Amino acid sequence: MPFPPYAVYSQQLAPLCHGCALWEPDPGQLYDHVSIGDVGYVHDGYFIRMFNVLLPWNHPLNGRLRNLEPYDPMLVDDDPFINTRTSTFGKANYCSRYVTTQGRSRGSDLAANTSVSYRCKKKFGALLNLPCGGQRKDAIRTKVFENYIRDHIDSWFALAQRENLDVQRMEDIILVSGCTLVSSWAAAAFYDDTLDARISLESIALPNGGADFRWGSDMVNPGVAHHNSSGSPGTNQCVFIRGFRAKRKIFYMRLRGAAEPRPDDPDNRREDEVQVMRVPDDSSSHDPLIGVLNYITQNCPENTVAIAHHDDLHSIEGVETLSADTVEEFLRSKEMDVLVENGGAILHDDEDPPVPDDAKAIFYAQAESAEEPKSLILHPVLSKYLLKLDITNHPDYDYDLPKEEIDSPATHPPMPTVILENRQGYPQSIVVQASSYSPDIGVTVQDVLRTIHEEARKQPRRNELNKLETEERARINASFVKRCKTEEELSQGPRLVDYLCGRDRLMIVPNLQLKERYPQENL
Repeated sequence: MPFPPYAVYSQQLAPLCHGCALWEPDPGQLYDHVSIGDVGYVHDGYFIRMFNVLLPWNHPLNGRLRNLEPYDPMLVDDDPFINTRTSTFGKANYCSRYVTTQGRSRGSDLAANTSVSYRCKKKFGALLNLPCGGQRKDAIRTKVFENYIRDHIDSWFALAQRENLDVQRMEDIILVSGCTLVSSWAAAAFYDDTLDARISLESIALPNGGADFRWGSDMVNPGVAHHNSSGSPGTNQCVFIRGFRAKRKIFYMRLRGAAEPRPDDPDNRREDEVQVMRVPDDSSSHDPLIGVLNYITQNCPENTVAIAHHDDLHSIEGVETLSADTVEEFLRSKEMDVLVENGGAILHDDEDPPVPDDAKAIFYAQAESAEEPKSLILHPVLSKYLLKLDITNHPDYDYDLPKEEIDSPATHPPMPTVILENRQGYPQSIVVQASSYSPDIGVTVQDVLRTIHEEARKQPRRNELNKLETEERARINASFVKRCKTEEELSQGPRLVDYLCGRDRLMIVPNLQLKERYPQENL
């Protein structure tokens, strides 16, 4: 058998872009379930959890490894907001490209009482049957994960070596940023040279909400491996993981044995001198993410940590089989850019160029009742995303943000009222009131965006423009004319947003931080 079923299964389902498919979703007795923040590796289709970086190093759940040294958990103090998006993962058959289905249903529950025949038209294929669906969980903001694996991958690999774990290479280690958990599953891999292999599967609904399975033994081909969950073990079965892998680009050193002939004149060499040579990258892995790492290491300086995420595979198009080799070849053909910063290197998507400083509409926030300036932490949507202000949008426009972000508290700690001020010409303060009566929520991100939109589209007070200096009034009028796209907009006259003179990328920072980072004369 040239390729084991778990390797075929993971590789064949990779183009679905749900992450790394686990042939063995059951965590067994090792841990409860895969969680965001887990550090581990995949071995024979299992995800082996080492520890979780969101927990302290001495947390009981991190007690599996004997040699785990103290570490600082992944910092969340700078981002105390909900950073996990949970969504429903559909009840469906998830099949590789050349696996087709033909099914018939029994009873009213089409998802949990079905009989399906699968046919693989090519040499390799895979299928995942989820009659009950599941939950997909992902970190919304992953930059902190990227930075954390960059800073700690060396120590994690050293730990794996000390513990004699099945981690052969640094890039085998995964920092989990997302996972898909289900209660019932059935999986199969078509792994030999037999073409047109077939297999059938019947799923049966259980009273506890799970499902049982029966494979059609009369149709099983010798080149098909299959298995399934038993009963309903709970929603702790992980069928996909998503996360970061990393590898450091370095020179490896090999010592030549004394009996080995030296390639140069020994009279010109010291006794303690060693030969230094580069060890070729191993691109034989079936994990396509290794291909991303190999490409990055070829395009970054020495001693740089190459970092890749499963989302990087979304840009791979027109490739029939995703493997380390095909992914690396695709990236090379497209000459994808690599961004190097702070000792790390990632694939760089330049579709969104950096926002220049003169385009930022900077507001600073404080609580209404604060006698002294109170240090608030602003939600990243408001402080870092640099959303584009457009008063033609509906006031409740969601900017294509997850609901978890829109409904999140705008500040930490939560505040019932937040006052926003601008020192770039906006003529008045903006008072944002909480739409929720819950003191644990206070003003939400949606409250802030809605209030800014409603205030910015108001017309200035009568004769307010006439009180300004001629030069400043001319800048506002020029901004107004440039903003308007129709005669109707022009006929309505300037709005308060025009006082920002074209600054349309929203940035809100705490008042203390503003004075420190953005002196008034520079605003």
